[in-house]
Amino acid sequence: MAERSVPFNNDAENYVLGSILIDNNIMNAVVGRLDVNDFYDQQNKIIYQAMLSLFKNDNHIEPLTIEEEMRRLKLDLPGDVKTILLDLIDQVPATSSANLYIDVIKQKAVERELLNNMKELSEDILTSHLEYNSLLDKAEDKIINIVKKRRTGELLTIEKAAKNVYDEIERYSNNKSDIRGIPTGFPRLDRATLGFQKGDLIILAARPSVGKSAYALNLALNTSKRGTHVAFFSLEMSVEQLMMRLFSYESNIPMSKIRRGDLSPKELILLGRARQDLMKHHIYFDESNSSDIYEIRSKCRQLKQMDKLDFVIIDYLQLISVTGKGSRQEEVAAISRALKILAKELEVPIIALSQLSRMVEVREDKRPVLSDLRESGSIEQDADIVMFLYRPEGKKEKDGEEVFETKAVVVDASTEKEDNWQKKIELIIAKNRQGSLRDIEYTFYPEECRFNEAKYTIQEQRVSKQNQEAESK
Repeated sequence: MAERSVPFNNDAENYVLGSILIDNNIMNAVVGRLDVNDFYDQQNKIIYQAMLSLFKNDNHIEPLTIEEEMRRLKLDLPGDVKTILLDLIDQVPATSSANLYIDVIKQKAVERELLNNMKELSEDILTSHLEYNSLLDKAEDKIINIVKKRRTGELLTIEKAAKNVYDEIERYSNNKSDIRGIPTGFPRLDRATLGFQKGDLIILAARPSVGKSAYALNLALNTSKRGTHVAFFSLEMSVEQLMMRLFSYESNIPMSKIRRGDLSPKELILLGRARQDLMKHHIYFDESNSSDIYEIRSKCRQLKQMDKLDFVIIDYLQLISVTGKGSRQEEVAAISRALKILAKELEVPIIALSQLSRMVEVREDKRPVLSDLRESGSIEQDADIVMFLYRPEGKKEKDGEEVFETKAVVVDASTEKEDNWQKKIELIIAKNRQGSLRDIEYTFYPEECRFNEAKYTIQEQRVSKQNQEAESK
């Protein structure tokens, strides 16, 4: 690339630096909008680096302090520093146009970065063996990063902020609904969370074989029935396995019968109806079962651009891979942070399933707590909501106590009886930034991949029982 073709404006750079020397308050407008590398001229880079260091330490910015700061930072500037700085001051007729020249510098910096990125991508195309999806993801990532840098993050006036929030409150008031986010289809859960909110990262954790994936599918189906577009990333189950569960859910036919193909004519009719119903929903499955965080992000962005994304479900977090992040704990921290950033960027809730530590099994009290999350520090910090699925230990019926796990008889459409396990499952909301903490009881039918929410929360059941006992006394 010829030197003359490189986008830069030396006059604009000199003007901004000279304006800062004349009026240090202009530095407040520059910081956050311009980085050191936004300056093309090497001399100007060094000067701005010294200015930035002085500003961060609340020191006055003038030729003498800049010269001293350069010595401290071991920055070499060819020629007499004072003469160079005084010359910058002389080039400024007035400081009133500083903001205009800041924008010019930023524009030229963006243009240079675009050219450099295109050059790198060209070399990758010609020399690397990356697949086209990886190349596209890399290109998209570079462009997104430039767009983020372009956003200056201007402060929002209280007038505008108040208007935005008031309009939102007014809309909720007119709708006469307590749900402000995406309804989950579970009234008790909606009451606790007010629906899943835009930009929230939600963690659903449990030990293996408790029903995490089934519960996630229930959420996907329930929300999609209300017009929500759902992206479902399953890193351990195929699309066929997921659809088998959904067919069972919609038709009320046990999965074991569907897998065997042991279906009566009436059941085939029910499956056909289930197929027609499922085809109406907006659920998108990742056929590739990709575990790469960057590929997941790219696919979500594509759906958002097409206005086909309201909710993301990932099953599960520990199976996501990210390169170059050191230890597994560092990888998980990078993944959870990336998911939180993605939720905010796309303005959608993201629910990520997670495994619990084996320490749960060692304790006498096996009810999960936040510290039981694998690599819990980063996940707990980034999550807006943390929920646990917990199956109480099985108990035999005694003194009128309800058993937690029983065998139920399900009568299907063909009037044939099929044994089906039902389990008492508790949903423990252990963290909720925008709502309440509570325990919700479900009856889980594994053969039909179905969760039925209890009429009352566990806390309400306990209060009711206490009141009944008090009245009887």
